[in-house]
Amino acid sequence: MDKQATLHYVYDPYCGWCYGLAPLVSVADEMPGLKVVPHSGGMLAGPQAQMMSPEWRDFVRPHEERITALSGLKFGEAYQQGTQFDYDVKLDSGPPTAAMLAAESLAGAGLKMLKRLQTAYYVEGKHISDPEELVRIAVELGLDAKAFTSAYEAATLGLDEHFKNTQGFLDALDGRGYPTLAIEQDGKVSRLHLGRYFGKPEQFRKALADMLTPSKT
Repeated sequence: MDKQATLHYVYDPYCGWCYGLAPLVSVADEMPGLKVVPHSGGMLAGPQAQMMSPEWRDFVRPHEERITALSGLKFGEAYQQGTQFDYDVKLDSGPPTAAMLAAESLAGAGLKMLKRLQTAYYVEGKHISDPEELVRIAVELGLDAKAFTSAYEAATLGLDEHFKNTQGFLDALDGRGYPTLAIEQDGKVSRLHLGRYFGKPEQFRKALADMLTPSKT
């Protein structure tokens, strides 16, 4: 494996299916010769941001039951019995995306931040669109609070462009939303079909290894 391949991961912080995909992303992140690059699509950013509501809870809960059935990942009681009934919680993809970008710019820790945000929200019921909570998580991950705050503010200014680029990339892949994975090798980008791998990280690991093994001619 002389050349490094890239696994593009199109996600949203408030996408439960992306939380369910986390074990597959972790497997990919462990593989030599493969770099995972996350791209946030801004599903609930800007005008699409909303407050937690009974309607949102009723919309996501059937999906969450299905996600648990397929992936084995559970949604925490603090989230299901607390956050989902707290109508002061704002669902805004912008702040957690900016936190991911800030962590990446400071320490190459964007994916690490994303994984922690998913656990913070879906397991611990934390408010991940709250800047103070994001700073707390950044410090927990070993980042300097002041440096993170500056990087976060800078990332916030570039969010519109990030979301626009992600949407353009998703369209080019003929992707159908979140999550979408695509592997890039030798300048060629191919979308991966996730259905057969969801909840099967070791099967996904083997599939990736096969893709990364140079074909014999």
